[in-house]
Amino acid sequence: MKATKATDTDIPLAHDIEVEDVAPGVYTIGGAGRSLVVETPGGLLLVDAGATRPMVQEMQRTLRARTGAPVRWIVYSHGHLGYNYGVGLWLKEAKQLGHPRPMIVAHENLVRRYRRYEETTGLQNHINALQFRGAVPMLERLPLTYPDLTYTGSYTVHAGPDRTVQLLWAPSETDDATAVWLPEERVLYGGAAVIDAIPNVGTPLRTLRDPVRWADTLDRLAALGAQVLVPEFGPIARGREAVDAWLREPAAVLRWLRREVVARMNRGMTVGAILHDVDYPDGMFDKPWLKETYGHRDYLVRDIYRSENGWWEERNPTALHPAHPDASATAIADAITDKQAVLDHAARLHDEGRTQEALHVVDLLALAPGDDPHHTAARTLKRQLCAALAEQTTSYISQSIYANAARRSGPAETGEPAL
Repeated sequence: MKATKATDTDIPLAHDIEVEDVAPGVYTIGGAGRSLVVETPGGLLLVDAGATRPMVQEMQRTLRARTGAPVRWIVYSHGHLGYNYGVGLWLKEAKQLGHPRPMIVAHENLVRRYRRYEETTGLQNHINALQFRGAVPMLERLPLTYPDLTYTGSYTVHAGPDRTVQLLWAPSETDDATAVWLPEERVLYGGAAVIDAIPNVGTPLRTLRDPVRWADTLDRLAALGAQVLVPEFGPIARGREAVDAWLREPAAVLRWLRREVVARMNRGMTVGAILHDVDYPDGMFDKPWLKETYGHRDYLVRDIYRSENGWWEERNPTALHPAHPDASATAIADAITDKQAVLDHAARLHDEGRTQEALHVVDLLALAPGDDPHHTAARTLKRQLCAALAEQTTSYISQSIYANAARRSGPAETGEPAL
């Protein structure tokens, strides 16, 4: 895929709220998620600088319509790509306005994450294209600005008679996540730890995220006794009861699911069996902070499973030392004497509403390389099945993976199997 500059396109995580007041001198100004602004006598604290030039310019116009105070600190809520690509534009603005250069602050683990991303830039491009349906720039070099100051457990950015601003390590979606706590106002900015959906654990394209660690973070944040909770995504929660529910209920679900999966692992069950054996209570995912609009319960199960198991997840000896994917797919396809029967059976399963089963059947032919007419027909049918599943699932990530498979015509770009 052609590499572009980070400013050439927007990202799908942009927050469409321009300004929302949280407390006197505390407000959000959009950004990639919610970018928080906190006013102090020493200047402004800005959480997350934005992703692209148009986004940052709009953030700056919004901020400057409200205050001319200098941005004194830029805090990274976490180290995922895109949230702070726009730091350089804020540094440029400070210079143009004659303000001191903002200090960039992040948790110490962010440095290691940035170095890993630089080492795996091509992989990050590929993963993001899959997860966000190609709506992100493909970069030859990541526009990363490393922090000037890092902290470990907590760091007090400002302490004054009327306002204290504390940064708290909040490991959750990442191990470098930061929450912001204003104790006088009882305002908590949850950052990546708090979203309006099921905790984003076990994403198919990402590394382990540890649901128990995330639950511990939510419980620790709940213990602060905040009256106002600002999530990275979703509406602001006000009132102790609402804040407590948003933090403690997802933590309880994460712990419950850990117990359920571990109990089944202890009985020797594989991940595929566990996925279909867990009995979820009715209404568990009906709450706004547990909706499966981005993540999914199956992702959580898989993350718990792989935290205690190796890569040989289904315990099938065939997969222990596999043949090359093309070789195995060809051998399977060659063993089938009536290939049209396979296609017809897959189509019938789909017509009966058993689309996932149809995918398993069609793969008997779809994964084989070459231009055999039956194999080509299988790939076409698989694209249709994936398009149907993209319409059925609620998870944005699952939708993206299915939609990308539905569009793919062959392995020319990635070297992957045709579907």
